[in-house]
Amino acid sequence: MDDCNGDLAQTDVALVIGANDVTNPAARTDASSPIYGMPILDVDKARTVMVIKRSMSAGFAGIDNPLYYLDKTLMLFGDAKGFVGSIVREISGAAAAISGCVVESFVASRCLA
Repeated sequence: MDDCNGDLAQTDVALVIGANDVTNPAARTDASSPIYGMPILDVDKARTVMVIKRSMSAGFAGIDNPLYYLDKTLMLFGDAKGFVGSIVREISGAAAAISGCVVESFVASRCLA
């Protein structure tokens, strides 16, 4: 966790799948929480957090996760395999479109010069 946590403040998107207690910032910030002091992944420090869960149910510790209510957190409810497949397809399509535009732009600028 220590290796990952150092990079999360410079991370654009943290994708969380099903984890509840190990991403709960209350472990760092709320001394009255039953998980206070427990090591967690600091995903709340990323610019955007995408969480895939089946529901808003509590994790093993039985407590709510304030991460889910942050403005920068996007909650996706449903099957993780389906969501991840869709995300990969969208990113692949966008990357191909961007790559094509860069090539076309380069060719156009070379041809017009």
